[in-house]
Amino acid sequence: MGRSTARARARFADDVVLEAVRLYVQGLTSYRVLSNLLERRTGRPVSRFALNTWVDEVGARAKTTLELSAELTPSWGGFLGVDGKAITVAGEECCLLVGVDYETQDIVHSLVCEKEAGEYFAKLVIEAKLDAGYPLEGLFTDYGKGFVNAHACNFPVIPWQLCRVHLGRQLETSIPTLKHTQRAPEQAELKARIRAVLYADTYDEACRLWYKLSDERKRFAACHRAGSDSLRHLQTYFGLYTMHHSVPGLPPDTNVVENVIKQLGKKLRLMEGFATLESADHFCRLLVACYRFKRFTDSRNGNNGRAPLEAAGVDLKGRDWLTSLLAR
Repeated sequence: MGRSTARARARFADDVVLEAVRLYVQGLTSYRVLSNLLERRTGRPVSRFALNTWVDEVGARAKTTLELSAELTPSWGGFLGVDGKAITVAGEECCLLVGVDYETQDIVHSLVCEKEAGEYFAKLVIEAKLDAGYPLEGLFTDYGKGFVNAHACNFPVIPWQLCRVHLGRQLETSIPTLKHTQRAPEQAELKARIRAVLYADTYDEACRLWYKLSDERKRFAACHRAGSDSLRHLQTYFGLYTMHHSVPGLPPDTNVVENVIKQLGKKLRLMEGFATLESADHFCRLLVACYRFKRFTDSRNGNNGRAPLEAAGVDLKGRDWLTSLLAR
């Protein structure tokens, strides 16, 4: 970058501003630590307010996740996982919703929204398919009533897998094992048998285990009210929890998406929140792009040494994530 000023009457040149933004987004430093670092480098004080303003202004100029996807045209695998990360906006819990390609772990699209709702799920999937050209062959998500309705209304023919791990975790809280009570053995058995259905090796085996459990459901009626609710839930959505048996390559859980969100969360956890949805969107554009350009070091999908975009066939040689994001 040249030494022109970042804006009228600015005290710092563009290269200082961009380097500050880069350091803040890439690292786990706070504004306080970064302001001290920049003061030592430049010899002039840099307030935390100024840093926050720089990040927001640069984020406003940055391409959205969808725009970057449309520009770079990655080659994705076709199975899209959707999940949300809670963020705080003006003291209220909002959501960063991301759509992750299973094969490459690349973030195809992201939305900052008021809540993890069906309308935003539909918007993310539809825009990923139409605007970014995502080759949608299947979806995988956690259960959400809004997601169920959105899928039925917008893309009912697209295979959809509900996360079996998520349901398995819910069993521990919804059906507590009351130790030293007469119900304890039956509660433990019920949870084990539901998990056996979810983790069956084949669809036929899942059906066999489910039919047997369903025939004996009266025996578990006294276990816990949530036990009956869990059985009704599995009965209603049995086809969605077992879809992976019918669609080769469709993952049975959202572990890949949760791992991506975990990476984003390392930075988001250090922040006190955002003043507006707009400022949250500006920052998340930067954060998501930084993730997409960063090379894996512990990938379970065989992508170590490559960034998500490289795993999707994009040549990143000579490309920098921030300058690529700002180039128009």
